[in-house]
Amino acid sequence: MTRPTEPFKVAAVEFNPEMFELERNIERACEVAREAATNGARLIVLPETAMSGYIYRDRAQFLPYMDTVPGKATDALEKVAAEFNCYIATGIAEHDPATGLTYNTGALVGPKGYIGKYRKVGLNPSDILWFVPGNTGHPVFETELGNIAMIICYDDTYWEPARLPALKGADIIAYICCSDRVLVELEEEAKGNHSTIAAVQQLSTWNGLAMVASDRNNAETNPTTGVTVTYGGCASIWQGSGERTAHSPATTGNTNIANPGSILYGEIDPALFDNDQRSTLARRRPELYGDIAFYRAPVDNAATKVGQQVELSALQYRVIAGEFDGNVSRAEALVEQVQNAGTAAGVLVFPAFSFAGVPPTADAASGVAESSVGRTVQVLSDFAVRTGKHTVGSFVEHADGKLFHTVALVSPKGTVVGQYRQTHLDPSFAEWATAGDSIDVFETEIGRIGLLACEDVRFPEASSVLAVNRADVIAIPTHWDGSYGSHLQDAGGLFANQYPENTMCHWYAIAKLAQAYTVVANPVDDGCQGSSGIFSINPVDSDEPPVVAGIDAAQVVSAAVNTLGDPTWWMNQARLVGGRRADLVVPAVLDPQSQAFADWKSAPGYNINAWASYLG
Repeated sequence: MTRPTEPFKVAAVEFNPEMFELERNIERACEVAREAATNGARLIVLPETAMSGYIYRDRAQFLPYMDTVPGKATDALEKVAAEFNCYIATGIAEHDPATGLTYNTGALVGPKGYIGKYRKVGLNPSDILWFVPGNTGHPVFETELGNIAMIICYDDTYWEPARLPALKGADIIAYICCSDRVLVELEEEAKGNHSTIAAVQQLSTWNGLAMVASDRNNAETNPTTGVTVTYGGCASIWQGSGERTAHSPATTGNTNIANPGSILYGEIDPALFDNDQRSTLARRRPELYGDIAFYRAPVDNAATKVGQQVELSALQYRVIAGEFDGNVSRAEALVEQVQNAGTAAGVLVFPAFSFAGVPPTADAASGVAESSVGRTVQVLSDFAVRTGKHTVGSFVEHADGKLFHTVALVSPKGTVVGQYRQTHLDPSFAEWATAGDSIDVFETEIGRIGLLACEDVRFPEASSVLAVNRADVIAIPTHWDGSYGSHLQDAGGLFANQYPENTMCHWYAIAKLAQAYTVVANPVDDGCQGSSGIFSINPVDSDEPPVVAGIDAAQVVSAAVNTLGDPTWWMNQARLVGGRRADLVVPAVLDPQSQAFADWKSAPGYNINAWASYLG
């Protein structure tokens, strides 16, 4: 089907269903869809469980208000879609009469009727009371507006529900959400919540996909249990370039149950479906991602059992190519600040090409290349001993007649614990560098540390390899000039602590979706954007304040953390790994030129029959 060539109007509907009122909700959903379509919306997205309400006492109480898919709701919405030549995505609590099983489902209808469904994969602690895990994989539906995938609420805890549709050819995400608002005044109770609508940006920016994200904006009370849930609002519309172009405000703590909802309108520009981030799909290294297809149980023996209190620090300073001694001097001024603050155990990260600077040419790279224990590692060793911290920096390494961009991890004893060669090379490095062939985690006395560098952060698979191998901390020396990624556009009003406007979204997302504290050091000046930081595993509702440096000044940023976080938080790495659907992620590790990948890509959903040749 041909893609559209002109921008088209879309609507993210903050629709608030009534509990115990399936028929009434279907009628009201058609009314609001008709309103959006009358106003020109070609794609209309309603929230999760939009026909039923959500917080029922148990499955038995919920079941009478569920629907089949296709069923009553899709039949009714089809009429609106046909009349106005539009597409409607909505959440439906689905009962499958053939099996008796129940699913949290997204349904898509269009001008010609029912198109297809997606059954939610990322089930939250409430979902598991009523729904079984989805069995559709991550389908992509071809429409005249572009290829559409659906993602539902807590799915955004994982990177896979957006990445797999991107690999399958999606253009647009219909993000169907029913996201509870984290109210900081709830104090201890708030730690157990997770406001998904607050942090959906990575779904778009990591994959180059446009997105229309809906939510509810009222409160819901179940009179049979007395439980009240307040929803967050914050519907949003994103371009394929990762730019948010429309956004509804967050709800307030005293949201009324009778809130009438609202419709957020915007445009999607199909000219942005092909974009720089989407082009990185061709640079993936699936041969390195095999570990993510394995199920790593929450009780994985490799995992750290007891968290440690550590101090994580990132240094940002000007790094001038060819000025080794000057760069060391600028770094040392900051190291002295760390040293004067004490010698607590932790990790100290320096920018990429920490002392030699980024080589501008292949000849320059050869001129500054070092052995694996050359001058850069020796300086890092000195700094490690002086500060009592593990140090991380990078350099141009020569080995076996090749050049690599290599990251070194040095212990407080001055010994090399591990080294990592950048696996996803920045295009400007490809002229001289050979890509590494392994993504590893290194055991230390303060926990397990993973290493990445520079444009590795554009590939969520890389940080996922570190997560499933149970990294507690991810250290990233970088040289970021703003030419990729974007600043975090969070949902103001839903975060316990607001993040600075210059927060780099990829760095933030790595920590959240790998559940590993992430330390990023970036230079300043010469076009670099600074913004170094310590990124929390619980950015939405924890009491850990954001730690992000400015864009233009030499600076040390530090944070004292427990490497395993707070056990009362909504998520940790063990739960993340235990909740992943490793069976569905297999396409991400396949060679894109293989017949198995082609079979999967051409199949409408997961379709186990497509794997016959793969399974042998």
